[in-house]
Amino acid sequence: MKRQYIIIVLLWSTFVFSQEDKTKLDFTGFVDTYHAVRSESPYDFMSSRTRFRGEIKMLKGNSYFFTSFNAVHNSILKSQTGIELREAFFEYTAKSWDFKAGRQILSWGVADGMRIIDIISAMDMTEFLAQDYDDIIMPVNALKLRWLKPKMNFELIYIPIPSFSIMPDEAENPWSIFPTEGKPVFDINMDNKPELTLANSEFGARFSFFLSGIDFSVSALHTWNKMPVFTRSMSSDFDTVFLKANHYNLDMLGLDFSIPKGQFVFRGETAYYIGEFHELDDEIINTEPIKKNSLNWLLGIDWYLGNDWTITAQYSQKFITNYLDVLQEKENTILSTAGITKKIFRSTLSVSTFAYIDINNGGFFDRTSVDYALSDEIHLLIGYDWFHGDKGMFGLYKNNSEYWFKAKYCF
Repeated sequence: MKRQYIIIVLLWSTFVFSQEDKTKLDFTGFVDTYHAVRSESPYDFMSSRTRFRGEIKMLKGNSYFFTSFNAVHNSILKSQTGIELREAFFEYTAKSWDFKAGRQILSWGVADGMRIIDIISAMDMTEFLAQDYDDIIMPVNALKLRWLKPKMNFELIYIPIPSFSIMPDEAENPWSIFPTEGKPVFDINMDNKPELTLANSEFGARFSFFLSGIDFSVSALHTWNKMPVFTRSMSSDFDTVFLKANHYNLDMLGLDFSIPKGQFVFRGETAYYIGEFHELDDEIINTEPIKKNSLNWLLGIDWYLGNDWTITAQYSQKFITNYLDVLQEKENTILSTAGITKKIFRSTLSVSTFAYIDINNGGFFDRTSVDYALSDEIHLLIGYDWFHGDKGMFGLYKNNSEYWFKAKYCF
């Protein structure tokens, strides 16, 4: 009931404040329903959920308030059914600076669907990549201060209490990252989180420059690894694997750029991770993760070739310095993406495909979809998610290819 009370208070506050003169109030949102079924035997449902998203915006003078909340019914994962506050922040904008405080989405970098510099927010991996990317990124409770100049911005962020990615470990979840049947049995401890102290806060800074022919930024961040790094131990009779999720401090230095050139936009990012902890091979037990530095970079291109065609491609690589063979992650990890979108029938029908390609392991994940705008408010979508591979992140879900349907009404 606590969440319901939160929503009621927000709506009531909105009504009261909207009675004041010169206050602009806007209430928008959408309702969507999404259902997916496995494309091979046993043809079971992989997902079945319906969501109401409400968004409240208020503007008065230089002050701005925004909140959004979800009311979800999930027929597959009962724990996901409920009401949640997604964002809730206020913002003040002056001539040369602005300030934002509250639950918000913080995003750095220029990559599309890949995380090189953009490691501030945690990720909701409940359905792996089978959700929209905007739904995967989780908001954080943060303070953000910016100094604004015509050709330069300087941004400071402070996150008092870090948040961490949601990993699918429920037995009833078809996207679970752990085997749910057979031997050995996995006993998983996901609650090993840092203490809520000032010393464990996150903070960062970013300089952004907007010059003729190029935009670029330099950034620095003190954060935590959002994805857990596991340590393993075995029971005395070797029939149970005990896994403990660990989170460690991580420092990042980053650079990103974007260069428009005719029909093309060239993008790039590079980040140096300092003190990143790495998991050991599955066979190694009772040993703590090892700390190494790593160099990460990405190059991307967007081609807007006319007639509502868009083609994108990205190539990224991660190199671990002073590598040891006992690490589970490879010394060089290469991941790329490719996407094509075409709009037809006066842009009422959009056909697209977007693929992640694991070059190291020869696997991929491709989402192909058709989006038809029945009206300005109603969209009907169908698609196919194709997983392929025997190893790596996509090999884990090689039997999870699915057909899906989605309908969305915006107001």
